[in-house]
Amino acid sequence: MSNELNPSFSPTPQRRRHDMDALRGVAMLLGIVLHGAISFIPGAGGWAVKDPVSSEGFAWLLAGIHGFRMPLFFLISGYFTMMLYRRRGMASLLRQRTKRILVPMLIGLITIIPANWIVSAYVGEQIQATQETQPTESPTDIFASAASGDVEQVRKLIDEGADIDQRSADGATALLIASFFGRVEVVELLLARGADPNIANHNGDLPNTVLAAPWGITQWLADLSKVQVQRDEVEAGRRRIAGLLPKVPDGQVATKAGELRGLLFDFPLFGHLWFLWFLTWLVAGFAIVMTVARWLRFKALPDWMTGRFCYLWLIPATMAAQSFMRNFGTGFGPDTSLGLLPIPSVLIYYALFFGFGAICFDREKRSEHGQLQIGNLWWVTIPACLLLVFPVGLILTHMENAEMRWGGLLAQSCFAWMMTFGMMGLFRKHLSHPSATMRYLSDSSYWLYLAHIPLIIYVQYWVYHYQLPAAIKFAIVCSVTTVILLLSYHWFIRYTPIGTLLNGKRSRTPESDRVLEAVLLER
Repeated sequence: MSNELNPSFSPTPQRRRHDMDALRGVAMLLGIVLHGAISFIPGAGGWAVKDPVSSEGFAWLLAGIHGFRMPLFFLISGYFTMMLYRRRGMASLLRQRTKRILVPMLIGLITIIPANWIVSAYVGEQIQATQETQPTESPTDIFASAASGDVEQVRKLIDEGADIDQRSADGATALLIASFFGRVEVVELLLARGADPNIANHNGDLPNTVLAAPWGITQWLADLSKVQVQRDEVEAGRRRIAGLLPKVPDGQVATKAGELRGLLFDFPLFGHLWFLWFLTWLVAGFAIVMTVARWLRFKALPDWMTGRFCYLWLIPATMAAQSFMRNFGTGFGPDTSLGLLPIPSVLIYYALFFGFGAICFDREKRSEHGQLQIGNLWWVTIPACLLLVFPVGLILTHMENAEMRWGGLLAQSCFAWMMTFGMMGLFRKHLSHPSATMRYLSDSSYWLYLAHIPLIIYVQYWVYHYQLPAAIKFAIVCSVTTVILLLSYHWFIRYTPIGTLLNGKRSRTPESDRVLEAVLLER
């Protein structure tokens, strides 16, 4: 920074960071790849389409992208936030971020998010109708069997050695799931076989406290899990189960608190637009920090914090934030927070990347090179991350030993920062020059990401019935979705008020049409 954390507006224009623009666009577009892969992951729940052809490789792909994509995005966002603040001041920054972030998010909440729900519901009904005409197969895992009430399959899985108290990705046991859906016979069997009724999920809910879950939450989770439920059967089953489970002091109070927490933090109000809500919080926090720093005349942070020794504080801080997340020890990468209130540990996690990006911009102003040399060894860092850090992290994360899981957390934090810095170095090396194609993709990526979920779910449903390898289906899903959205951006968004809201005003020229043709041909 300058000598103090005070605004030092640049009197002359500074050159555009084409590499950072391109990197931000690629981070957005990787979201299409990530969501395109979900339907081909074995056993993936909470998604409208679960393709009959699947491969564990897509789970690795999703974990690898998820492990660094949003940390990278938030770092770049912090960088550009500080850039705008230094060039135009706080008032201009807040106006611009309100127009580019808050307003699109609010519009998306009443347009795109309902479209997600409508398309998901329609596709789910169509797939269910198709499945009802085909011979049914018993679920292959104890969680799905417990949810569906298939007591014979649960008994078979236990007899074959299934861990009766194993926990799902959100920490739930089969007993908790069966209790939630009112599956009396399954609960009786699990208790008779020694299931522990005192194991809570990551939200702190126990099998006896979920019995009071509101019907709306129950129906929503049943739809996500593709579980058939009838309200009177579930409620009757829960009343009988209440007599089978141990009583908990003040259990009803805990349940009400859990319901409120679930509504505030867990109900997926924002869906895939959660990142805009997080940016709103982070920009507000940035404004507060910079204002207080000006009042206190706070001096610049030491240069080592963005130099070669930055890992010494970034990795421990990241591990600390992630250790409080619900998926600690069960999943690779940070949690996703979709609710009205951001989950504190997730917000702090991304604030580290956002804040580091902000101080990076100020540090560059004092750098003799004009740019930080972060990621110069990208040609070593990226392969090391993908071939060593990532697979080791996946293995350690899912081990039963607690010390090994902490090793997995270390690997996850290293992966996030090393991949982020490596990608910055790669793009600085090869994409620092102006490129009409990359500028166009960067502009379009915002719209493509905002609008892609309903379309990608429908395309996944479209390929669902075809007997093709999963890799070919995946390629079709991503390509068709991207091409359709690129065309919609060019003809219906880029030169309209929507495009002006998202990216600023653009003028149609023959050159812009040629750029679109080049983009589509390169695909």
